[in-house]
Order: sequence, then structure tokens, then C-alpha cells
Amino acid sequence: MTSESSNEPKKVPLRIRLPFTTEDDFVTRYGAHVTRGGIFISTKHGKPEGTQLSFELVLQDGTRLMRGEGEVQKLVVDEQAGRSGMLVRFTRIDTRTKGLIDLIVARREGLASAEAPASAASQPPPPSSARAPAPPPPPAKKGPIALGDDVVIGIDLGTTTCRAAVMIDGTPRLIPIPSERGAFALPSIVAYDLGKDRVLIGSAARKHRVDHPEQAVVGFKRLMGRRAQSKKVRELAKVSPYTFASDPEGDVGIELAGRVFSIAEFAAHLLKELKNAAQEFLGRELTRAVLCVPAWYTDHQRAAVLASGQLAGLDVLRILNEPSAVALAFGYGRGLARKRVLVYDLGGGTFDASVVEITGDDLEAVSTGGDNFLGGMDFDARLADALIGTMDEGPKAQLLSSRMTIERVRDAAEVTKIALSDKELAPVHVPFATTDERGQPVDLRVEVERAFLESATQDLVERTAQVTQVVLEAAKLTPQSLDEVLLVGGQSRAPAVRRHLEAILGRAGRTDVDPAGAVALGAALMGHSLVQRERGKRGLSLAEVLSSPIGVAVKGGGFRRVLERNTRLPAEKSLSLPVQANQALKFAVMQGTSPRADENEYLGALSIQAERAGEMNVRFSVTADGRLSLSATTPTGKQAEVHFTTLEASDEVQAKLLFDSPLPADEAPRAGKSGLFTGLKKLFGSS
Repeated sequence: MTSESSNEPKKVPLRIRLPFTTEDDFVTRYGAHVTRGGIFISTKHGKPEGTQLSFELVLQDGTRLMRGEGEVQKLVVDEQAGRSGMLVRFTRIDTRTKGLIDLIVARREGLASAEAPASAASQPPPPSSARAPAPPPPPAKKGPIALGDDVVIGIDLGTTTCRAAVMIDGTPRLIPIPSERGAFALPSIVAYDLGKDRVLIGSAARKHRVDHPEQAVVGFKRLMGRRAQSKKVRELAKVSPYTFASDPEGDVGIELAGRVFSIAEFAAHLLKELKNAAQEFLGRELTRAVLCVPAWYTDHQRAAVLASGQLAGLDVLRILNEPSAVALAFGYGRGLARKRVLVYDLGGGTFDASVVEITGDDLEAVSTGGDNFLGGMDFDARLADALIGTMDEGPKAQLLSSRMTIERVRDAAEVTKIALSDKELAPVHVPFATTDERGQPVDLRVEVERAFLESATQDLVERTAQVTQVVLEAAKLTPQSLDEVLLVGGQSRAPAVRRHLEAILGRAGRTDVDPAGAVALGAALMGHSLVQRERGKRGLSLAEVLSSPIGVAVKGGGFRRVLERNTRLPAEKSLSLPVQANQALKFAVMQGTSPRADENEYLGALSIQAERAGEMNVRFSVTADGRLSLSATTPTGKQAEVHFTTLEASDEVQAKLLFDSPLPADEAPRAGKSGLFTGLKKLFGSS
């Protein structure tokens, strides 16, 4: 962490609780006091002119509205109630505050009439200074905000929350969501109210989940593009409140009321909500988007995200890796001279670590890694299990038999975990959590120390550190070769995470990048750049790398890599195969880091036919955003007919694909036959 310069005047901390219960109430009733350059803060205890402030404005319940730094420009003293206060010029505000100001200004400009309201004369004048913003445009009639012809929505489809952003006047801005009372985050929860036959999204779905956890789906980003028979899916099925099933494509789906829904359908509901919010905010129809995914997503998972966008009525211009989006949000427009940054993104359900080199507005990913089953949800689950463990055996057994109560405890654990990021001690109280042997209600009530939470989750923090070290080693980098470390994702706020990362890297991570909004903001920047390129202008440059190797299963159950991890994208590489005349080849295409085929992600089965003996040339092509396509050339030089199906085969067929592949093993690692089939039994549940 950096300390303030001794020459810099000390900032006076100021926290004011406003008499408003919601953000919308604040915008409606107090918005006239806010401009892009500053704010009039109504108070009887104003500070002298020239005072440097570090301010925070909160609602009645303590929810933060605005936070930043500023300077008192003018002190107003008036005997009339509500007229005294101080005019504060902004010198620094956080991203959330910027977004709220955008909302206030947009509403004011959209509703302004040609004449100023009669009450305007009695309002304090707007802040004035050399750094004040340009004067607002002439008052306009109610209608859409004036924007360019093409607007691309940048979307962060997060595990626990989603956000959207667009470019306005050359700056990326988060979109307020009407259904969430103007907040910028949409909870990633979709529920089906079977009683009323309706779909609930976001906070409405969260409320429904309290009483009907089996009808609400949360954390489904982890299931996106996963095979129904994969090991990870089978593990999750054991602790899930709903029933997993195979969708028509062979991917995992969720069964509700006798119908199997694909994961893409759930994601599409969230994307539609974000799309509608952006359209309402901008006053125009929007159809184009850039969607973000964890860097560790496979080709098949990226295809599933693309499908969800199409279901939501979006033309997806690009699938963007989340760490790259963060780097864009950090580096864009700053004119950086070749900075090498590590993006450490520990979100609600996934973890990514990427090294990105930034030169001006050109970015190049160097190395990437991650864990799609490591995030804040796992920290919540650890604390929830520990809380339940404090109860007596009888009540504990009763509690564990109720999925509804387990979800209540996990919700309480999440709230407590967040509180412990700022406090050393936090109370937990879940009323009527269960009953005792006499049927009497029993509360779960305990106080949790931060040290206890950190002890219970230490191995999770260490897992992120191990991934980070692998990412550096893959690029042959040392911590000393990094210029910056960017911490993003909600779980990165935990003190233990920051301490551990600083210990292994020898430097503190930067926390001035919006940990929640950076991904969506970066996606909006990429969308704007794509539009610029369409118009013949120079946009930003971004080169991604392949997150994990892509290859094929070979005879004996091994895995032959065709494209290596961290290969710069787009990329193409060929695999030459000796074939006999009229020979039909069918083999499995996989993605992963293991030398054994059955331990990697199955992408699909490739089938080709040879017309004569010779060498068949199979080309593996990966686009700039990590999507795979396959083609082949016959021994005569003609394009071969290629059939690539992602449909999941039966256990027996897939076992044959993996072990009895027609492709020679060569020097590829072998797996013993008995050992492989033991692994297959675990993977597919075969007897």
C-alpha cells in the first residue's frame, strides 16, 4: 500500500447518513444538488472553505451511496432549514459514484423543460473550479439520450451478480437496473414460481428462494457448458437443492416441475434483464453485446455462453476473458508505457489469474490460468459448515435435513464474511434455525472472529496462490517482473487474501480498480473498439492466449496436445495422421492439462473418411476469443467432409473413444487399461 505524501494536506473524514431509504428516493429528492463536478451537502456543521475531505454518503440503513474525495469550495450559512451546507468540488470519486452521477444527470437532462423550474433560484449554485466539467447541453425534451448509431453492451455474467455497461461520451458507464431499484448489480438468481407459473429474476428470485430453494437456481455459471456426466457435475449434484439432468445437447441441465431447462436458458433470462435495463436507460433498442467469461473456460463453455446470448436476442460480437476486460478498464486511455500487470480475479464462483502486458491502448495476454470451482461461494460454504458445527448433535441433524434452513445459514454466512472484511468480530443470528428433541425452536446464535474465518478458509486462499504461481512459471516470470497487481472480484476484498498475495508476490495489490464493475466496463470498451474498427478507425488492440491445451485422445488413453496452453490467439495448427484407403476415423477432442484423456474436458467426437491411403491433415483453428473449429484435407489435397458432434456419447461409446482411439500413442503418456477403466467408472458411474 502507498502512503500519502507528507506535502499533501490531510483529508478530513466525513460520513453523513442521509434521510433517504432507497437510492431512487435520493436521486429523486436530492438529485438537484448533484452535478458532474461536485455536490452541495446540506449540513449545519460545514467545514471551512479549502478543507480537503474524504467523504462517504450513506442511506438510512447504512448502504453506501457515494464515496470519494473533494474540496470545500463554499460554505453556505442560512437560517432556513435545509439551506445551510457546503459546496464540495470532487477531486476523486469511485466508479459506483460516477455511475450514480450519470443516472442523476441523465434523468435531469431527459426531463428538463426549456425553462428552469421556479425553485431553481433558491438552490445552491453548482461547484465552479478550473477542473469543473463542460457545461451541460441545452435542455432537451424527454426522449432518448443522444448517442452514436452503434452501441454495444458490455456484460459481466457473474456467478453471484451480473452487470452491464455502455460507452457514453467516450467513457464506459455502468447501467442502473430498474428492477433492482436502480442498483448496478443484478443477483445471478433465476427462480420458477411454480404456483403462479412465472419466472423470477434477481432480488425477486432471491426472496422466493428463502421458502422454495428447490425452485431457485443460483451459481449456475459453474455448470455452463459442462457435460452431464462429468466428475465435477456429479459432485455438485450431491449438494444441490435441485435435480440435475442431461439436456438435449448432452450438457447438464436442471429439472424443475418435470421439465429439463438448459443452463443457457437461465443465463438468457439474466442477459435479457440487463439488455432491457440498458435499453430503458438509453431510450433505444440494443442488440449487440460483448460477453465476458472466465479465462479458464473451455471451447464448449464459450459456445454455451454464446448460445445464451443468442437466446436473449443479442448479437454477440466477442467472447472476452474477464481478466483481459479488467486490464482494459485499468489501462484504457492512460497512455501506459509497457506495463506488465497481474490480474487476480477472485469472484463469487470462479478464480482467474492472468498476466497482461499493456502498451498504450494495446494489450497482450501473456499467461493465464484459473479454477472454475473456486470463489466466494466456497468461502461462504466453509463458514456455514463451521456455524452448523457449533450446534448440538440433535438440533444439527434436524437442521441438516432441511434444505431451506441450510440456505438460510449460508446467506447468514455470506453476510458475516463480508462484515469480517472490515471488522474483527461479527455476530451471527439465524432465528428459528431448527428445533430440539422436544420440538422447541432453536436459534443459531454465535459470534465469529475474523481469525476463525481465516483459519477455516486458509486452504482456499492458498489454492489461489498456487494457481497464480503456475501462471507466472508458465510465462517464465518472477513476481519482481510485474509492474502492477490488480485485485478484482468481491472475494479479493478479504484481508487474508490480500495479505497472502502480498506475501508471495512481495507487493501489495492495487485496490483502486472497481472490484465489482471492472469486467463490465472493460467489455463496454471492447464493444466500442469493435464499432470503431467497423467504421475504419483504429480501435484498441487485444491479443488473448489459449487458456488450456487442446488435443486428442490417443490409443491407450493418453492425451496428445495439438495446441499448447498460452498459445497466442487466433491460432491454427495441423495434426497429420496416417490413414488407409476408405478408412473411417473417429476420435475424441479434449481440452485440459492432464496427460490422461479421461481427466480432461470432452469437447466432442470428430469423424472423417479417407478416400485413399496416405496422410490426413486435420486443422485445429481457434478464434481470437477461444472458439474451436476443425477442418481436414485428404491425402489427395481435397477438403475432407468433417463431422464434429458435441453431443455426449453413451458411457461405453465414450470409453471406447478415449481408450481404443485409432490414433497412435507415439510418445504420448499412456494410462494403464485397468487404471483407466477405474477412472471411467468414477467419471461416468458405469458398473
